[in-house]
Amino acid sequence: MPSRSRPFIALMLVSLLGGCLALPQVGFMLGRIALSSMGVENVRIGNYHFSPGLEDIDELTLLSSGLALAGLPVNIDLPLAMTLPASAPPIELQGFDWQLQVPGAEPASGEVDEPIQLQGGEPATVTLPVALEPAGIDALASRAERVSSLLSLARQLSRRGELPAGSQLSLTPTLPAALDGIVTAPTLILDIGEQTTSAPDTVPVDG
Repeated sequence: MPSRSRPFIALMLVSLLGGCLALPQVGFMLGRIALSSMGVENVRIGNYHFSPGLEDIDELTLLSSGLALAGLPVNIDLPLAMTLPASAPPIELQGFDWQLQVPGAEPASGEVDEPIQLQGGEPATVTLPVALEPAGIDALASRAERVSSLLSLARQLSRRGELPAGSQLSLTPTLPAALDGIVTAPTLILDIGEQTTSAPDTVPVDG
């Protein structure tokens, strides 16, 4: 594609992303997206589901299923609310990459590749399917220890119904290929409970 066509296409894509936003304003508006966690839902290990606050789960039954459970992660659904300021023009995201750090668990990451429509002042809900493994699980020698660590993490998440303090979620919006190198997508950070230091090219968001 001739290079002279690139700015024209980029401007057309900007009009789709944010109405009449100028190119520099696109990155600025993306950085103003507010993130808020809506809790943790559907905590499970394989076919075993943990209701919030459930304390009387039959651990013996789960431990006897260690062959099936020991290699599985703790799966959760993590709904998020993404909101533009009320005065902001609408923006359509092409998706985003995400990274999640939870105390007591190995870091997790993934991507959302579906378009997300954002209207000023109106929260849009996106649910992340997250798979977590207890920190250091690979170093545990026995199957019983691995299952016990999985149960401990699942219990913690289901009992709280939310990410524990010290958790951090970061999102980097995906831009159309024609905007690559023209607009820099900011990284949005959601800290849960405790504040952590953000990298210079990130945009911190209070939880």
